[in-house]
Amino acid sequence: MRILLIAPQAFTGAPETHDVNTLAKVLRRADHTVDLVCPLYGHVDSAKLALARRLTKLEFDLGGRSWACELYTGRSPDGVGLTFIGNEEVLLSADSLTGEGGQLDASRVGVFASAAAELVRQSPGQYDLVHAHGWAASAVVARLAETTPDLPAVLTVYDASQQGRFDIADADWLDLGDAAREGEGLCVLKAGFLAADRVTTLSPNYAHRLQRPENEDALAGVFREIAPKLVGVRHGIDPALWNPATDGHLPARFDPFDMEGKDKCKAELQHDLTLPVRSDVPLFAAIGRVEDDGMDLLAKVGPDFLRNEVQLVVQLEGDGELVAIYEELWDQWPDRIQIKTGADEAFRHTLIGASDFVVVPGREAPTDNIQMRAQRYGALPIVHREGGLADEVVDAEASLKTGSGLLYDELATRSLLSALQRAAAAFANNKAFREMQSRIMRIDHSWERTTRLYERAYRDAVSARAG
Repeated sequence: MRILLIAPQAFTGAPETHDVNTLAKVLRRADHTVDLVCPLYGHVDSAKLALARRLTKLEFDLGGRSWACELYTGRSPDGVGLTFIGNEEVLLSADSLTGEGGQLDASRVGVFASAAAELVRQSPGQYDLVHAHGWAASAVVARLAETTPDLPAVLTVYDASQQGRFDIADADWLDLGDAAREGEGLCVLKAGFLAADRVTTLSPNYAHRLQRPENEDALAGVFREIAPKLVGVRHGIDPALWNPATDGHLPARFDPFDMEGKDKCKAELQHDLTLPVRSDVPLFAAIGRVEDDGMDLLAKVGPDFLRNEVQLVVQLEGDGELVAIYEELWDQWPDRIQIKTGADEAFRHTLIGASDFVVVPGREAPTDNIQMRAQRYGALPIVHREGGLADEVVDAEASLKTGSGLLYDELATRSLLSALQRAAAAFANNKAFREMQSRIMRIDHSWERTTRLYERAYRDAVSARAG
């Protein structure tokens, strides 16, 4: 199949960047022809990517004036075709297209969407399907519905709360028609939803939650309207980056059949963070951002949880009041909790590799697959039963003979604390716990599985458009 990936977040620092690039690579490995289109941001090094500037330009009218965008093309080492759309006025000055609400943001999204649609229009029959990623790319799906109505389209939503909302005054810049109108303003994601043949999220559970009657999101009605074409496709993890048998960030390597290296990782981390070096105490990791409600929930649980014989290491991205709350917990229990701020990726590997449990409280949109990474490294994930991460976690029974993690029922302190205490009790069952660690490390989280799910969505999209 000839697939065109529309990904404004490729080559940016967005959480889904790696997913987009990995999907392109594994689709190519599965013998599909894959081209990836994104804006030429100012930070993109065209020389490093060996991009060639094409003589032809993409010309179109938008916002009451004429535009001309340049094309730069190349190919990745994995054989993925690369096409960058450049415009000095609105794209070269941007780091991404994720901003919302201003005319400059609207013009950036509108120019990229119009240029991408024009690129497809000038290449009739070159692609069998378009796969767009994120709310900004949904503008391309909506434009293609007008310019190339026979071309099937799949739209992947990473976080449905990011919807691309603009003032009605920006209508001419976006040029998405009435499909984008939502209340007194415009919603780019809505236009993409209505135009796409299939819409995917990163979790079947998350897709189901978006359609529930109690969902009070502004687009709740649209989520339910597109229910027949909304499916969850779980992304995998890259075994080249997340493999405890080869991970260069770990002080010792291990695998499901030889876990001695994991014990060394735990002892090394405890030593480095000035925690008591104890193998008989469960080590919990918590990874998140200050804006995550779940990290606030864990902080509230802290005073009760840390009274137990446990250790907790928190990696928290951001600053503000929540960091101060965790530091107060450290002041009271310096031998049971340590806090690391920032988004140090190497430390994340080290922390997951050393931990017995990884707490991921309250996440709905599974954009970084921490639960899969935890399982890959023999750490049991602790997640909310209704969240988008729960698809990969089967609640462990008391004997630990079944299950792949621990679930808690409510986003409330009592429910989370109960799950943490169950985890500590499971750790005390030493032999059964070690067998469970080895078992979850063998779960298939490969991108090859993800590829098969997307291929099914592609076939459904082609059939739907043909019908």
